Amino acid sequence: MSDIKVEKAYYEPIVNINNLTLSNIHTLTIWAAGATAGILGLVGYLGFVFFALCWLAITVAISAIKCRNEPSSHFRGGFKELLIGSIFGSLLTYILVWTLFYGLIYIYD
Repeated sequence: MSDIKVEKAYYEPIVNINNLTLSNIHTLTIWAAGATAGILGLVGYLGFVFFALCWLAITVAISAIKCRNEPSSHFRGGFKELLIGSIFGSLLTYILVWTLFYGLIYIYD
């Protein structure tokens, strides 16, 4: 017997809409996470650990709620695309908002 692998067909405009929605959700939630870290006064590695935990929670929530635990049917890369798709851009946004809110709250300390 021959091993034939069937590849899923994706409709490109819908995949693009899904990627845009994913990007918007990540951006908004990372803004909230950065603001929370700044308000809580997290500094150093603790802030980056907070980012990692928030990123993991956001990814699991998107997979469970928006993708109904089937991210491979909505994204070409599946769960891997959800997990590491835009992590570096989101990290920069997180650091920006984190330091902004930390500076606004703890300016006189």
